[in-house]
Amino acid sequence: MTWKQNGIKHDTKNNRVRLSKGANHKEHPKAWEYILIEYETHPGVTVENLQQVRAVYDKAKERWELHLVCKDEIETPDAPGNETAGIDLGICNFAAVAYSTEQADLYPGNRLMQDGYYFPKEIAKCDDSGGERATRLHKKWSERRTHFFHSLAKHIVERCVEQEVGRINVGKLAGVREDDNGDSKNWGRHGNLDLHGWAFDRFTGILTYKAKVEGIEVVEVSERDTSKTCCVCGRKDDNQRVERGLYVCEEHDDAFNADVNGAENIRLDINNESNSESSASLDEDRSTGWLAQPGVYLYDLSSGFQPQAQVVDCKP
Repeated sequence: MTWKQNGIKHDTKNNRVRLSKGANHKEHPKAWEYILIEYETHPGVTVENLQQVRAVYDKAKERWELHLVCKDEIETPDAPGNETAGIDLGICNFAAVAYSTEQADLYPGNRLMQDGYYFPKEIAKCDDSGGERATRLHKKWSERRTHFFHSLAKHIVERCVEQEVGRINVGKLAGVREDDNGDSKNWGRHGNLDLHGWAFDRFTGILTYKAKVEGIEVVEVSERDTSKTCCVCGRKDDNQRVERGLYVCEEHDDAFNADVNGAENIRLDINNESNSESSASLDEDRSTGWLAQPGVYLYDLSSGFQPQAQVVDCKP
């Protein structure tokens, strides 16, 4: 159960919270009825700027707990460095990240996709779409998706700190859902199902505030032509992406991971004419091996994101 600000009265002097019962739970809608709760905090902890109160039942401890959500301002530290990272959001790989140190990471969305198929089917089997089991399934699905987003954002920010990143470029979300003409992209029957309900904007919001805590700026940049353009020589060709996961440049006969190529173009911000780094070319003697062999991190419910070799697959 959740109470928002208009249903909360906070007595800071006596460590008490008065919670409105709400019109639906009163004998009369205008009756003066409320729940008065006294709380204790750890030494040195002060509850201020109370925004929300949640009553959560702990099954293991068989008791109700009160979660107090407060607004707290923190001092933003200096950025870990001056480097830039680029993130390409997608379907099969939920995120591809490219770093200026010629390193790249892939975060497959297989766990998210499995949930996207499993839970709707189970919910459809329920006799009552608003019943207890359907509600429980919806809640579990939402919690797992939220956990995925938080775990992913945390891992990317940690990697950015390691790579001395001060700015993260993220492809504008319109590029995920729309084509160059502004029309909705057709990813095919399965692709459209995967995309439906995937909160790209929600993930970007989570990433933004987690990065800000580390002094890292998150900036949305144009995604136009980033999947068609070779990040090494700058050649643009619709036919160079021969498969969803493979990008081949005929100019210098190299093959890259397609999502990493897009992430590197986003990092370079190739549509920003004032960005001198976006004019990268083969003459700069850039390595290309990292574009073909990125690190892969798989998601596990208990341990978060781990390198592919360390993850043991389990059923949802």
